[in-house]
Amino acid sequence: MLVLGVCGSSASSKRTKALIEHALSSARLEGNDIQTDIIDLSEVTLDFCDGRPFEDYTESTKKVLDKIKMADAYLFGSPMYRGSMTGALKNLIDLIPNDFIKGKAAGLVATGGSDHHYLGLDLGFRTAMAFFQVHIIPGTLYHSRFTVEGGYIVEEKVREQAERFGRDLVELAAMTNGKVLGPSLY
Repeated sequence: MLVLGVCGSSASSKRTKALIEHALSSARLEGNDIQTDIIDLSEVTLDFCDGRPFEDYTESTKKVLDKIKMADAYLFGSPMYRGSMTGALKNLIDLIPNDFIKGKAAGLVATGGSDHHYLGLDLGFRTAMAFFQVHIIPGTLYHSRFTVEGGYIVEEKVREQAERFGRDLVELAAMTNGKVLGPSLY
């Protein structure tokens, strides 16, 4: 099983990325067959979604989309801006062909300046995943106040929640096994 983390900020995001990386490291411990990888949108240049066929995008964009297609489960993460995911992550989601993630499992990870941005996950993030018929962990990994030093999350409670989230994602992916439940939208 390949679990792919996607850090959705076009700026270097140490808090969001730390949550994703910590959850990924916990997911790896769930079995020898678990592999992880991460896409950091601050480190890649993606084409703007404009309706072109997949084949017409640049190699950089196709490489990211190929990683997404190959994964069995995802940790999609974003700092919250104005109560929503970043434009960079929304653009990536718009680039993903419908059948690349259909029926797979995902967990939603976000950071914000206050606890008030938590509901933004449900308003935009979760609805985008519903379009793809992705199985989402019912809870989300959201934190607004924690410290990262050298990539390490200082607060034990935040680390424990990230660890649990990674394990829960592996369990959800194994249970659903890429199967679409309910009527297919496309």
